[in-house]
Amino acid sequence: MGFIALAYLPVLALLAWSARRGDLVERVLFVVNLLALWASAIWLIGYPALIVPALCAAGGFLVFLVFATAGDGIFTRRRPT
Repeated sequence: MGFIALAYLPVLALLAWSARRGDLVERVLFVVNLLALWASAIWLIGYPALIVPALCAAGGFLVFLVFATAGDGIFTRRRPT
C-alpha cells in the first residue's frame, strides 16, 4: 500500500505547481483537494490519521510559544559595553 501511495506524489506535485502558478481559484481548489485527501485518509486509516496531525500541530504550537515568549534568551544580540 505504501508503494501505491508513492505513485500519487507526481499528481500532488503537479497540483502544487498549478496552485503556485495559478490564480486564486486554483489555490482554493488545491486546499480543498488537500482537505479531501485528509478526509479520505481518516476514512481509510481511521483514528491515527486524525490524531497524528493534531499531535504534530500541538508540538509546533508549543515550539512557537517558547520562541515567542522567551525573547530575552534566544534571539537577542549582545550590546558592546
